[in-house]
Amino acid sequence: MISRRGRLAGALVVAALVAGCSTGGSAPAPAPAPPPVTAAPTTTTVPAPAPAPAPAPEPSRAQAAVDATAPAAQERSGVTLGVAVLDRTTGQTVANDEGGTPLRAASVAKLFTIVDILTRREAGQLQTTEADEQRFRRALSLSDDEAMNALWSSYGGPEGIRRVAAALGLAQTSPPPDSSQWGEVRTSAQDVATLYGYVTTQLAPPDRDFLLQALAAAPATAADGFDQGFGLLDPSRRGTAAAKQGWLCCFGSSVDLHSAGFPDADGRYVVVLLSNQPRGYDAARTLLDDAASAARDALGG
Repeated sequence: MISRRGRLAGALVVAALVAGCSTGGSAPAPAPAPPPVTAAPTTTTVPAPAPAPAPAPEPSRAQAAVDATAPAAQERSGVTLGVAVLDRTTGQTVANDEGGTPLRAASVAKLFTIVDILTRREAGQLQTTEADEQRFRRALSLSDDEAMNALWSSYGGPEGIRRVAAALGLAQTSPPPDSSQWGEVRTSAQDVATLYGYVTTQLAPPDRDFLLQALAAAPATAADGFDQGFGLLDPSRRGTAAAKQGWLCCFGSSVDLHSAGFPDADGRYVVVLLSNQPRGYDAARTLLDDAASAARDALGG
């Protein structure tokens, strides 16, 4: 049996041991140091080289040709000069501010009528005669009005103009107010350029070649005695040009004078000059000669 004194001594020993655990012995191991902070690697970004500038587009000769005709009209008051140039290689048509102005077509209407007849013949919608072939040739080269009268009355006249305008989307082309007056067909330089584009790409090759050869064979003097040597057919620069000429007098003391076609046998460009002028044919010829010459120079021909 343990006495009271013995129990007390044991308690003191336990207390002393407990106290020794809190104040004596080895110090606790220090906590591990955090890893050193390493700066993120620096990446040097080398800018991509600037793209090489795109080559400048080749200047449009068609636009240059249109621009070159401006002085011819600006030198003369009261003149309407519609100009359009078609580049058949690029398909681009460029026109001046009056290129979409409807003017009386005069004998350029013959081109519309013959294109309508040839197109319908190719489609098997009609047949023509050998006499008609001669009329085509005379109407295109000699600008023979009698030949055109026969074709106009035999093959639908105004309806032919409507057909061509609808098929080609010619917004400024319309039949004459008086259906018997084919010279008063209305059209614009832009529409005539579109018509030439159709001739060279859509007509069957034999018809296309026939038409263009007839235009190239235009003599200096028309069937009615009119001198066709102006504009693209100016004898001083005609060369191998193939063009349809047109003339009409006299509405409101003015004349209509036109020249439309290919400046040379190369055939890349179509140049259309349609004009209404107030001072008679002599002044009108000079204006178209100047405009055609300026366009030729700009086209490099």
